[in-house]
Amino acid sequence: MSKLGKSILQRLLLVFALLNILMCPFVFLAGTFFPRALGFLDPVLCPPGMHLDNETVSQSDLRGNVTAMYTICTDGHQKVDVTGKMLVILFGLPILGVILLVVWALADSGKKPKGPAGPKAQA
Repeated sequence: MSKLGKSILQRLLLVFALLNILMCPFVFLAGTFFPRALGFLDPVLCPPGMHLDNETVSQSDLRGNVTAMYTICTDGHQKVDVTGKMLVILFGLPILGVILLVVWALADSGKKPKGPAGPKAQA
């Protein structure tokens, strides 16, 4: 592969890695407050014909009120809990980003340094 092609590939790898890491807050906030903003994940997370939504469940007991929020897929009648799948995506994106950054760093470390390799020998 030419130097230019390898350089472009390394830069694309870096951009893709950083995008994966930077998407995590967006996925978390959107999944919590605006699940329809993650509609592009419907085919990945939901059964056919369903879309992402969230559900809040409150329970009271002797210790007080407990509120839980779930990420669900719904078609208006049936609900499927996809919180686990959403967490895999939420934690998988930064892990993938870090792996890609490590690959990028290793690929970048193979470059030869420019300029003299060390002190010149005196004659």
